[in-house]
Amino acid sequence: MAIEHLARTTYATLPWKNGRGKTDEIHLSPQGASREDFEVRISSAPIIEDGAFSSFPGAERVITLIEGEELELDFGRFRHRLLPFAPFRFDTGLAPTGRPVKGAVRVFNVMANRRRWLHVAQQVLAGPGSHEIPPDDLVVVFAISGSWSLDAFTAQGALCLAERDTAVLRKEAAALLASDGSKQARALVLRLRSAVAFEEACNTDGIDV
Repeated sequence: MAIEHLARTTYATLPWKNGRGKTDEIHLSPQGASREDFEVRISSAPIIEDGAFSSFPGAERVITLIEGEELELDFGRFRHRLLPFAPFRFDTGLAPTGRPVKGAVRVFNVMANRRRWLHVAQQVLAGPGSHEIPPDDLVVVFAISGSWSLDAFTAQGALCLAERDTAVLRKEAAALLASDGSKQARALVLRLRSAVAFEEACNTDGIDV
């Protein structure tokens, strides 16, 4: 079991791939990966004007609006209204145009190479109280607002996530996420599963994938 704590102060601000804005680079794996060749990439970015998203063919993106009222995603053949704290998944190769509605917005992104990882669940948890996080091959926890305590029941003890901190867990057991008691506290939890392990399990069970 391994837990990586990524404090907000450690994020690197980089230009978008298409040069139309800037993003906070939070996590890129495996070690030595680039923005052109990665398995998992986690980032957060402000969107202040209309513009096309960068294309990352072969990757699935889960995008969550964490600031602002609405972001319209125009895919040409259809449009999607991205509302606060409602994760939405799409093929990054489609490169939609994003249009902020009623002012600037900020989004949180988790992109995964679909040959290696499958997005299996995304949810926003609200305080006060505690929540059990089911086990999975890779779990991403992002403190949208408020502070949170993340206990994976390891020797290192509970981890304190300040607002906008991120934790990446590679584990086999459940974890417990507790808010600071504020009703405004929110945390985003995304679970990913190894595509290779999933395919092997399906083949073992006689399922055609």
